[in-house]
Amino acid sequence: MEKHENKIEYNKFSNINIYLTGYGPFQTIKENPSEIVSTYLFDNKEKFNTEHTKILYNQIFQVKTESVDENIHKIFNFISERNTDKNNLHIIVSFGVAQNRKVNTIETLAQNYIYDLIKDKKIDETKPDKFYSKNPVKNIVKGIKYLNEVECKFSNDAGTYLCNYMLYTTMIKYLNDENVCSFFIHIPTLDNYDLNKHEKFFKNFISILEDLYIIGNEEKRNKILGYEIIDEEDEHIDEWKKKKKDKKNEKEKNNEKDKDKDKSVDKNNC
Repeated sequence: MEKHENKIEYNKFSNINIYLTGYGPFQTIKENPSEIVSTYLFDNKEKFNTEHTKILYNQIFQVKTESVDENIHKIFNFISERNTDKNNLHIIVSFGVAQNRKVNTIETLAQNYIYDLIKDKKIDETKPDKFYSKNPVKNIVKGIKYLNEVECKFSNDAGTYLCNYMLYTTMIKYLNDENVCSFFIHIPTLDNYDLNKHEKFFKNFISILEDLYIIGNEEKRNKILGYEIIDEEDEHIDEWKKKKKDKKNEKEKNNEKDKDKDKSVDKNNC
């Protein structure tokens, strides 16, 4: 079972408030790029704030589900104190590192599943298997790329650990809230990362959000929603999944060939 979220209404809001999250060190990642990026954006928010958009908050979590469970209320409470004006849109933007990705990727959905050394199960047995974003992620990715050729992609797989867990947790919290939504953005490791490019990426990201959700930008919104999405160009798929997909396609082709041969034999036997 899948759940498609109530979409955030376009061009309804006067202001956008942004709340950032990232993760600390883990395993071989001594400096987590997600912490570096979210902290950099927050500390330098004057570079990114606009007339309509303000970065208000940043929170770093330890890389374990308990840290999210025990501390996520802080960002929820911070938003709750400010979610009193229906003209304001509140957006949680979470970052996580993906060691096998070369560009920023924005996730389209969260899975109701968690896997780690302790857990291997659904996050909530009473909820659907997948939750889709309230936002047109694929069009947002296309818009970011068009603004000044900053490379990024969308992804349909946030994994089964903390990145997916964070996205799922924030989606569930604001499932029926018309003024709050969340994004999860996977970023590359430091050796593949350029902070200057990330500045451009995030400025573009904010610009696209304003075009979609700020009052008076209907013409720009229609342009963004009209972009053609080409999965082969715009979607990130992990290499092992590509190989698995290619293997499946090859098997299907071979099955079709076998069926054609069988048909040919049948005709010869008639």
